[in-house]
Amino acid sequence: MTNIAFLCSGGGGNLKFVDRAIRMGWLKGAQICGVLSDRECGANAHARRQGLVTDAMDFSPMGQIQVINRLRSLGADVIVTTVHKVLIPAVLTTFKGQIINLHYSLLPAFGGKIGTRPLCEALAYGSKFVGVTVHHVSEEVDMGRPIVQAILATPSEPVFDALMNVLFQVGCVALLHAIATLSGNEPHQSGKPCASTWLGGQLIHFNPAVRIDPALDLEQGWSFLN
Repeated sequence: MTNIAFLCSGGGGNLKFVDRAIRMGWLKGAQICGVLSDRECGANAHARRQGLVTDAMDFSPMGQIQVINRLRSLGADVIVTTVHKVLIPAVLTTFKGQIINLHYSLLPAFGGKIGTRPLCEALAYGSKFVGVTVHHVSEEVDMGRPIVQAILATPSEPVFDALMNVLFQVGCVALLHAIATLSGNEPHQSGKPCASTWLGGQLIHFNPAVRIDPALDLEQGWSFLN
């Protein structure tokens, strides 16, 4: 069994998606072992609704020593961090190769920004392509090796909320496949991996190729703004 822990600061959109995908049998042999946050937030509320272990903890440099102990007690194999704190070297050393992050840009472009900020800056800069990167977390912020990346052409007249929702959906798929890569599990779906697919009216290119289960209902049920 692969134990997945989430470190969160906000609404827990990616947590909710991964939780649903596991419950639907998309990733066999995986479970969410705990949700740790740096404040009470939507991620904690979701965890409690679903009967998952959850704690709001101190993510200061000193407090992260206790985070290490908590992750050890949870038996975390893969750690997804979306917490709005820089992880101290001791965390990264203890869980070397196990911590991953989803970033809403094609890193290293617009690194060091959180949430929707990378897309804001990409549009302000006039980037012709935008995308997502799921990467290993390293001591140098947003410079860890990529695991999955996806890219799409910036619309000629982009509507921020609509484009952000597409990136959120794309990021969910990329995150699931990164977890599968780290856990050594294949997604249990029929069909061949796809390097390109349509989401939200946009042609998305993935590397490496991914599988997308229609039952996850990406376009109908999963919005960054939920």
